Amino acid sequence: MHPEEFKLLDEIEDDHWWFVGKRHLLTSLLQRHAQEGALLDLGCGTGGILREVGGDRLALGVDGSMEGLRVCRRKGLAHVVRADLSHMPFTSGDFQVVLALDVIEHLDDDVGFLRQATKLVARGGTLIVAVPAFQLLWSQHDETFEHKRRYDARRLRRVLAEAGLEVERVTYTNSLLFPLAAVWRILSYRCGLGRFAPKHDFWPMPRPVNRLLVALYRLEAWWLRRFDLPVGLSLVAVARVPGGP
Repeated sequence: MHPEEFKLLDEIEDDHWWFVGKRHLLTSLLQRHAQEGALLDLGCGTGGILREVGGDRLALGVDGSMEGLRVCRRKGLAHVVRADLSHMPFTSGDFQVVLALDVIEHLDDDVGFLRQATKLVARGGTLIVAVPAFQLLWSQHDETFEHKRRYDARRLRRVLAEAGLEVERVTYTNSLLFPLAAVWRILSYRCGLGRFAPKHDFWPMPRPVNRLLVALYRLEAWWLRRFDLPVGLSLVAVARVPGGP
């Protein structure tokens, strides 16, 4: 991402419903699938997730951008490292949990990256991957954040399997807003209205609306501790590295 995009994320990620909701969702998934063990956040950005999942577990972050890491350190996150995501400064099996949240859609070789990430996970450990859903929903937001593609559940399962992972679950997320968002994206980008569309979807919301959207995301996070969702703006997969107890 460009420096101005890191600046935007730094300004809004503490309060904006999308980021708050994403943290609720991840916390819920970790409570169900990976409660313990050292954790690595690949592409940690400005550190919102790291700050959420810290606590009693060792949590480290890696990003290729100095702008993002400066924000992390300003927030008091000391365990962050600058590195190329294809050449990471860790040994095989160092982590029980590895996160790749909104990362692989930026890469030309998503399977190759996941193979490298898998090497960092202990046998029987967990890799959690989040990506934007449905190529049909491609919009100016994807171009602003330099995405290469969006995914459906079948494609995400395939790339995880090709990387040598055992897929435990794949579910759509951010489902309650899917109908409205889908209509907006199709109209704004595919029907010639793109010039009127903002450069990204992280619009400022009135505080009551923002609170309502956070509450809806919290409800969805509770649901996803028990069940999957058939459609949504994003996808999350939980996969295991073969072996282990």
